[in-house]
Amino acid sequence: MSQRRLPEPHLRDEFRRELRARLMREAAVTLTPKRRDTAWTAWLRPAVAVGLAAGVLFAGAASAAAASVPGDPAFGLKRAIEEVRVALTFDDVQRVRVLADIADQRLSELEKVATRDDKAPTASEEYALAVTRFRAAVDALQQAAPEDKSALAQDVADAAREKHEIVLEQLKDRLPEKAKDAVDRALEEERKDTTQNTKDKQEKDNNGSPGGASPKNDATPRGTERTTSPRTATPRPTDRRP
Repeated sequence: MSQRRLPEPHLRDEFRRELRARLMREAAVTLTPKRRDTAWTAWLRPAVAVGLAAGVLFAGAASAAAASVPGDPAFGLKRAIEEVRVALTFDDVQRVRVLADIADQRLSELEKVATRDDKAPTASEEYALAVTRFRAAVDALQQAAPEDKSALAQDVADAAREKHEIVLEQLKDRLPEKAKDAVDRALEEERKDTTQNTKDKQEKDNNGSPGGASPKNDATPRGTERTTSPRTATPRPTDRRP
């Protein structure tokens, strides 16, 4: 009895390519040595992830704080950042300029919420506090610093007063009544004489003139003049005898 031979198996080219690609993928995963984490790397990766997340959150919070106005939840962070800026400013005149910038910022915030009854009173109080602190720093510097620094601080104070008065003149009709009291206090504080202005007035009153030299009256009243030259006698006519 003859046996019928079956045809030899033949792999299709498509199946062969798929099998080879699969084997190569598994070999790449199986033969690659696994790196063991040390204690340092095991701690570092989570710490880096937490740091990045904290940085993203802080950047977002700082951005929100920069755009905040008095009364907003993020305004406290804005004040904290400003305090760090003041603390890291070691030059006396530069610190006065920083405080002047903060007062300008409070006034800008007041402009944004001038017509809001819920925000304007708080913003005006913050502005008044910033002005009081700024002018106190100007007076303290003028009392303790040499004349050159005192003059620079006076220039900053004069420039701030002029700028603030212009802005407040435009805002006074827009502000609610609850906000006007604090603004009036701030204006009164800025219009007060600084230590340098007080010294200048005292010197002017003492010397009688802005230049510091008191005028002298050298004129002598008439009728009291005396001559020191000796008097000469008038010769008498002599009698002539014949």
